[in-house]
Parts: sequence; structure tokens; C-alpha cells
Amino acid sequence: MTDNRKAGIALIAGSLGGILTMAIHPTGGGQLAPKQVAHLAVVSAVAHSIALISVVVLFLGACGLARSKATADRLSFAAIVTFGFACVAIFIAATVSGFIIPDIMKLMARDTSTDPHAWQIVVSGIFQINQAMSRIYSVGASLAIILWSISSLRSSGLSRSVAIFGCLISVLIIAAIGSGHLRLNVHGMAAVWVTQAIWFLLVGSQLCFHPARRASV
Repeated sequence: MTDNRKAGIALIAGSLGGILTMAIHPTGGGQLAPKQVAHLAVVSAVAHSIALISVVVLFLGACGLARSKATADRLSFAAIVTFGFACVAIFIAATVSGFIIPDIMKLMARDTSTDPHAWQIVVSGIFQINQAMSRIYSVGASLAIILWSISSLRSSGLSRSVAIFGCLISVLIIAAIGSGHLRLNVHGMAAVWVTQAIWFLLVGSQLCFHPARRASV
């Protein structure tokens, strides 16, 4: 199997894993009974475990993409570095959302002696970390897609339509986040992930069917 095909499969698998994460991601809110909180914690842990695995697989595919599309202008190299920093941010966001916040909610549900507003302040503060990391990922991944797309437009690495699509969606995502029109709650993050996943799926499909050298190991 060629390196390109391996990278393409990884991009497709990572993207589909992320879409699955958003599909099963819990959206419950408000006052919950202890049993409901426990169920929410399990679902959240499963969803975000899939997300963490998917990000690793997606990054492996992105490394293959950067290697395949490497050009003298180093735009592809800059893209993988940017995407790497973005993946670190989404790792933190997924860990906070999937494991830290549910554990705090379980403590809050069992604790009847403390003012509930104090717990709400704690949860809100940690949620802001999640939001900051989500914004860093969304903008960082968008910048990486722009760099890969521009590199492809200059060197014909990808189809022109896929490269233009990558530039357009990435600019729209950055503009929507920067202007405050896109909030990265569950639905907002799903919109970002699915939109970017479409680009990665298209690129992964091209890599799978693009002739390349075979792996040396």
C-alpha cells in the first residue's frame, strides 16, 4: 500500500470518527438528577474518547498529506505545524468537555451542602477553557487548510475545486468566529467539524487514488 493511500485512509477515518463524535455528543443541560448526570458522564466519556482517537488518526493522515504535497515554498510544512498546534488545543478541549466537566457535575449533584451557584461558577470557568481551546482549534485548523489549499493551487497538488473549497470554507469559519456570529457550543462545533471534515474527506479520497511511491518499511 502506498504512503498516499495510507494517509488518505487516515484522513477519511479521522474525519468520520469526528462526525460520529458530534452525532452522539450529549446536549443535555439544566438541573439533572444524579442518575442522569452519571449517564451523561458515560456518554460524554465515550464520545470524547472517540474524538481523541479520531484527532490522532486525522493528524497522522495530515502528516502524510504534508509529506505528499511538500513543495519548495514550505507552505505544506507550515500547514502541518499549524495543524499540530490546533490538534493540541482540541485535545485539551475534548478532555475538559469529556472528562473534567462531567466529573464536576457528578460532585455537584451529590453535594447538597454547598451553594449551587458556587458550583456553577466553577463549571462556567472551566467551560470557558473549553471554548478558548475550541476557538484555537477551529481557527488553527482553518489556517492549515488554507495553507494546504494555496500550496496546491500553486503546485497542482490537489484538484483546483477542492483547494478553492478549502480556502472559502476556512475564511468563512475564521470570519464567523472572529465576528462572534459562530458560538462553539455543541452545534457550532459540529458545524465547524463537519465542514472541515468534508474537505479532509475529499483530500483523503484523492490521496487514496493518487499514484505515489510505496512505503519503504
